[in-house]
Amino acid sequence: MKQEMIQTEASELLGKAARYKKDGYRMTQILCTRISEGYELTYSFDKDYVMENLRVIVPLDGSVMSVTSQYWYAFVWENEIHDLFGLNVEFIAPEVDYHGKFFQLAKPMPWHELANAKQPAAAIKVNLRPGLGVDASVKPAAPAPKPGVAAAAPKADAAKPAANPKPAAAAAHPAEGGN
Repeated sequence: MKQEMIQTEASELLGKAARYKKDGYRMTQILCTRISEGYELTYSFDKDYVMENLRVIVPLDGSVMSVTSQYWYAFVWENEIHDLFGLNVEFIAPEVDYHGKFFQLAKPMPWHELANAKQPAAAIKVNLRPGLGVDASVKPAAPAPKPGVAAAAPKADAAKPAANPKPAAAAAHPAEGGN
């Protein structure tokens, strides 16, 4: 699959979406994330194993035109972006513009503020196992060592009993029914 990222101005977005529609591309997603300049939007289009992504940077006080005139189903992503980030998406098709009421939220626009953003405290390791689905585990972040102090090796927990090994028959035939 070929994939390309194309930097685009907000004013060019609707025209480029119309071109993708005319050329037979399907829209696969709209992604929004909060950045220091405002919002970073990525509109992804796919056709014949070619993925083209339009990257649009919108200022905090800016807005973006809806692409529902070309891809009607984009109303889901556009309403979500409006509700969660507070970004004004102009001219969503009237019958599916929820005007900030698409989600019932405890706090309006929870992802609008960048100042409260926190980095994750743990890394997620994902192992793909053929036929068994996904095994995701979280590894807690180790505390930073104090300057001049060497990190100590973790101690074994004496209170924990030794794990019982699985019978050989169970190990040879993994559980069925995974994703």
